[in-house]
Amino acid sequence: MTDVMGLSHLVISEFRNLASVTLTPLLQGFNCIHGANGSGKTSLLEAIYYLSMGRSFRSIQADRIIRYDAQKLSIIGRLSMDDQGIPVGLERYADGKIRLRINGEDVSSIAPLASLIPVQLIDSHCHSLLDAGPSFRRKYMDFGLFHLRNDFLRVWRQYERVLKQRNAGLRYNVPKKELDSWIPELVNSAMQLDQMRLDYLSYLMPLLTQTIEELLPIFKLKINYFRGWDQHCEYADILRKTTDQDCKLGYTQNGPHKADLKIKINDIPAKDILSRGQQKLFVCAMILARGSLLQCHAKKTPIYLIDDLPSELDNASRDRLIALLSKQEAQVFITTTENETWPDLRNSPMKMFHVEHGRISEINISGVIKSEPIS
Repeated sequence: MTDVMGLSHLVISEFRNLASVTLTPLLQGFNCIHGANGSGKTSLLEAIYYLSMGRSFRSIQADRIIRYDAQKLSIIGRLSMDDQGIPVGLERYADGKIRLRINGEDVSSIAPLASLIPVQLIDSHCHSLLDAGPSFRRKYMDFGLFHLRNDFLRVWRQYERVLKQRNAGLRYNVPKKELDSWIPELVNSAMQLDQMRLDYLSYLMPLLTQTIEELLPIFKLKINYFRGWDQHCEYADILRKTTDQDCKLGYTQNGPHKADLKIKINDIPAKDILSRGQQKLFVCAMILARGSLLQCHAKKTPIYLIDDLPSELDNASRDRLIALLSKQEAQVFITTTENETWPDLRNSPMKMFHVEHGRISEINISGVIKSEPIS
């Protein structure tokens, strides 16, 4: 049995246009959020994401997330873990202060919450995994590692700290002897981080290959890991050889911070050969494979947040995606404005909710309201 099962209860206050919302979702199955554009359905997913990550997937400006004229927002959830409930909560104040709680106790960082609430987001920006820069694919790997390896965050922070020191030294033209003094620690953390990513991909790739095969036919697919420097050279040697050029640029050119996944079909970048719909399916396969790995090796059931399910997908593609999600027996939250998507889910555990003007109501399959909206 997995340790983390999902959110069994959720209370959201003063989050965007959601003044006061209470939700009791299914732990395993589809929680379908239906409503018109601007009704608040995406804000509901955003609130769950915010509880896990401490940030929005829609805006970097926290003051816009708190409801107009409110002094703070709050998101309170109850996690189901091994037949027990653990309360978790987040409060964000208008002055920028944040309070995080797990099981009645304050925590100092978002990392423990993120570990307990392994959200996997699929939205209109998910194409970035394919068509944007390498940083998106690094985050894809590292987010999976964060849940898989307890020591990942320590190693990643260590590497980032030393890299920041070296880059500052490069910008301020410190003596080369001082720059060289950072090399052993930088190399040590870099090699650990690189090995973690290699190990992670060795577990991920079979699951990813299988998931891609089930979602869309792709021939001659190659996914290669680029570590961020020439694999035929020692990292320490590269740092020493490129010191002068790094000084001119003011930053370190090589290292795990430049790592990438090279995804090609017939030796052509996948983003240049796949249609928009195929790109979305491919990215969905990447996210579902990462979720499967969470279940297999970290004993955590992912929480999928899917905003606007029908977007860019035909009926057959949607059916295949839903079938794979059903197979994982995970907790899924889906938003849509289209009633005709519901028959796709008839054979799966499902709850339906209707959102209108920031209020949410649970409805049965025939469309009858089961509980009054909470305002």
